[in-house]
Amino acid sequence: MKLEFGKINCSLRILYKFGEIMKSKFAVLSLFLIFFYSNKINADPKSLVGADIEYGEHLSGECVTCHNSSGLTNGIPKITGINTEVFIKVILAYKSKQRDNATMQMIASRLGKEEINSLALYFSKIK
Repeated sequence: MKLEFGKINCSLRILYKFGEIMKSKFAVLSLFLIFFYSNKINADPKSLVGADIEYGEHLSGECVTCHNSSGLTNGIPKITGINTEVFIKVILAYKSKQRDNATMQMIASRLGKEEINSLALYFSKIK
């Protein structure tokens, strides 16, 4: 029985190279998925039904009176760049009076689903 080490060695090199290629493809795919999921709207598209970014910008005038873009001031948080799901949950919590703040409860109570979704979309896109 004669072993041909050249062929085995060649096959091992091919398998090794294939493994290296697959690792790099896996890394590229992983990076793509991380980028894709970190840059998506972060909400179920069904939850943003009727959202219009221009309408959100129009409605935001009242919000930015208190919520400035530089961050927390007198207990008022920055809302630019906020995740849409977080924004919607917070506004709905004020609307249902699960969160305590008379001003925010009053403002949230006047907002409908389309308005909340439009504001969420608008503020999620602003940095």
